[in-house]
Amino acid sequence: MSPTSTLNPWQLSPYAELHCLSNFSFQRGASTAQELVLRAHALGYGALAITDECSLAGVVRAHAALQELKTLEPDAALKLIIGAEFLVQASSWGCDFKLIALATNRNGYGNLSEFITALRRAGDKNHYELRSELLSGESLLDCVLLIAPLRSALPEQVMALAQAAAERWRGRVWLAVELLHQLDDAAWLGALEAAAAQEILPLVASGDVHMHVRSRKRLQDVITATKLHLAVSECGTALQPNAERHLRSRLRLSQIYPPHLMAQTLVVANRCNFCLSELRYEYPREVVPKGADPADYLAHITWRGASDRYPAGIPASVHAQVMHELQLIGELRYEHYFLT
Repeated sequence: MSPTSTLNPWQLSPYAELHCLSNFSFQRGASTAQELVLRAHALGYGALAITDECSLAGVVRAHAALQELKTLEPDAALKLIIGAEFLVQASSWGCDFKLIALATNRNGYGNLSEFITALRRAGDKNHYELRSELLSGESLLDCVLLIAPLRSALPEQVMALAQAAAERWRGRVWLAVELLHQLDDAAWLGALEAAAAQEILPLVASGDVHMHVRSRKRLQDVITATKLHLAVSECGTALQPNAERHLRSRLRLSQIYPPHLMAQTLVVANRCNFCLSELRYEYPREVVPKGADPADYLAHITWRGASDRYPAGIPASVHAQVMHELQLIGELRYEHYFLT
């Protein structure tokens, strides 16, 4: 019998997961956004942040899953936080680290979207490069930030990283404590607590989640092997050493993290109040001729562009896809203007 099976999960310490990848983090995340949302709700989490790598791709399906859940269970208390993860090459900050950005409001969501777009446009397809020199105090305004140093960092490098982050983002940045049942967990926690003791940055618990349940570890190993073009048996230490990067029960988390680190997850979550429901389709009016309907004008320039792209004739598959996309836009406009 599971140690939590006789307990009411709502009586356990509250917790918000602030660092979680879905399968939209290609060849890293092993669970869908829907699975993550439902599992977080079942565990009684207060909030779940979907933080795919340099992407917001998973948040739409997570939002839809949460809306469906609240239709079935109106009292569902789970809050969805919109964010993204970035690997930062910190040549001047002490050590490489992961930066987790969480939107606090609509402006923060817009800044996060622009930040991702700029990185993607500057890099090759499916690749981005973020160096610490590109980050300033003005980066990702209206977002709260988590700094997660890589485990290879030395204590003095962690201290230097914390100082650099505090200089730029004090008041909206935390050091993420990610304890994953590894041999050096105690030493790693000590290194992070040393930075906190100097009142450089506050600490917060975080899970670096890659899957909704631990049984998904086999799939996670397979996608890692696929990424490396190796057999699973040949991957060695490239595989995650255990299955701890799943959504763990709050009882399990309370046995791993000091209470104040779990409490800080709610402090961070309470600052993140953006919801995708705030967004509406907003056409750039300045590019629409006076008196023209935005959707009709979009269809006009779409077909004109398709004709320019295919002067010998638009292929049937392209024609069908354009028709499908324009029909979806029409349905969304109908829903917005007549059903809301």
